[in-house]
Formats: sequence, structure tokens, C-alpha cells
Amino acid sequence: MFAFIATLIVIWFVMWLFYKFMYPKPPARFMPQEGDVVTPRTCDFCGHELAEYRGVLEPKPNAHDHEEPNQKSEWFFCNYEHQADFHAGKTYQPYNQL
Repeated sequence: MFAFIATLIVIWFVMWLFYKFMYPKPPARFMPQEGDVVTPRTCDFCGHELAEYRGVLEPKPNAHDHEEPNQKSEWFFCNYEHQADFHAGKTYQPYNQL
């Protein structure tokens, strides 16, 4: 019985070490800071959802000239690459799933 319990403890310790070094805690700068907006937003290029603090916000040109109540006054993108592709007139094409 002692050997069984000792084996479980050794396996638990080895797995703890494995996960500790293979999946370290992300740096604090990747986590939301005080005042960050964490509500999900939809990317205007690809349609995926991402927390607002992780994406790129860009004000729409002439958004205040003809303001409508249900219209957003800014574009939201996942990253700068999507922002550039959006303005280049490209369309999003997802990877083929196997």
C-alpha cells in the first residue's frame, strides 16, 4: 500500500513539474489592466470575437457628420493586419478545415 501511495505522489510531482515548465503563467502585461474594457467585440474584418482591450479601435471617418443611433462610431479589428486588409478592400478567407 505504501508503494502505491508513494507512486501516486511521485507521479503527481512529476506532472506538476511538467505543467509548471511547459505552461508557465503569462506575463502580467498580457492580462487586463485597471480600466481596460473586457467586453467582447466583433472584428469588422473577420467576424471573430475578441476582448476590446486586445484589439485595435479606429474611429470611422465622418462618423459624427451623419450620426445614426444604432450605428457604431468606430471600427474594431483583431490586429493591425486585419485593419490593413480591411482598408485594402480584401475579404476574409478562413483556413480550410480538414
